[in-house]
Amino acid sequence: MKFVRALAGIGIVGVIGALVLPVGDVAAVINDNIELQGEEFQIAISPAYVEFNLTPGSTTGERFRVRNVGSQETDLKIGIAPLEFSSETTMLGTPRNEIVDWTTITLEPGCEVTRVEDGAIFVHMRVKEECYVKFSTKTPSNAPFGEQYMNMFFQEYRDDEGSVQAIRSIGVNIFGTNATGATGGEGDACAKVINQSIPFWLFEGPLKTTVEIENCGRLNFHASVKIEVYNIFGSLVYEDAEPQDRIVAAESKRKTSDSWIDAGMGIYKTKQTVTALGETYEIEKWTFIIPIWLVIVILLCIAVVIFTIVHDRKKKKMKRAGGK
Repeated sequence: MKFVRALAGIGIVGVIGALVLPVGDVAAVINDNIELQGEEFQIAISPAYVEFNLTPGSTTGERFRVRNVGSQETDLKIGIAPLEFSSETTMLGTPRNEIVDWTTITLEPGCEVTRVEDGAIFVHMRVKEECYVKFSTKTPSNAPFGEQYMNMFFQEYRDDEGSVQAIRSIGVNIFGTNATGATGGEGDACAKVINQSIPFWLFEGPLKTTVEIENCGRLNFHASVKIEVYNIFGSLVYEDAEPQDRIVAAESKRKTSDSWIDAGMGIYKTKQTVTALGETYEIEKWTFIIPIWLVIVILLCIAVVIFTIVHDRKKKKMKRAGGK
């Protein structure tokens, strides 16, 4: 059974996520021109996204290109670990990470390996040097149905009297999907949009919308989130160049946001569209973006008008009282 899905991140610890899903018995790589590279990080990794199917009884894997793009030599620790989700994802069940025990990593010849320890490989990399690291996952014949999660981390470190002192890390988050026996029913994938939110009043931009999506099934799915903003005359002033694509992990709730960063003062009609598992959810709301200084000016003007009206009425009452 094949699942066709768009590419996305999943809101997990690490710079960028790789998602894994059934596309055959071999790993399928997409967007291999993208590299992972954190701020001040010397290491670039590609591809940034990998997708593969966990087929019980078979072995699959993928190769990563690792480059030292900094100006100094560096020492790198490469390993795998259970994936940790960020705060925007709330797991309703216990995420499976047996895939870590099924997976080994190896380096191709040409890399300067300094040691291997507890399944992790330590490498010394010169400036502009590149290495290739491969992970291989041997899925047991009795592997459970559903998703598996792991992270391949690349950690710059220094040796401090025999102990490893981490400097900074970057990681590829990998999801393995065993869809053997999938029925296509709600037990496999089930989407619920719990809350869609558009602000009514802001003092300044950005104009930020949020949505919380629940996956009540056992397989990951993609959710597409798009915003469109119209001015008071009905003209489109902003829309996503491409809908923001998000992965919602199996048995989890995920909060995600989308923003118009350059939103300025004005009155806008904001439309948020969420698509998940073929269903579309839309809301529209008016949003007022009025700077605090303008609010103060308006309030002062209102206060002056009220004061003037009250004062005039008092003067009129005094005149009438004096005429009597």
